[in-house]
Amino acid sequence: MDPVTTVTAASQVANSQVVWSILCICLVVYVFWNSAKREQKLMENLEALTAAQGEQANAMREISKSLTSLEGRMDRMEKHIF
Repeated sequence: MDPVTTVTAASQVANSQVVWSILCICLVVYVFWNSAKREQKLMENLEALTAAQGEQANAMREISKSLTSLEGRMDRMEKHIF
């Protein structure tokens, strides 16, 4: 096969609507497949962040209880001192 015939055949294939249709379908499938994987990773990340936020909320509640207790002690000490 000579180079001119090869280039002509490649040009005809490249200009074919069937090839472009197949490439577009493959691209759509690829995008959907990757978006599903990306969504799964995002959901896992969201679950981890939600768990971490719950732990932070519990820690804040404990700190609030400790501060309330400390405030009560300080009030009692002030009553005895003054």
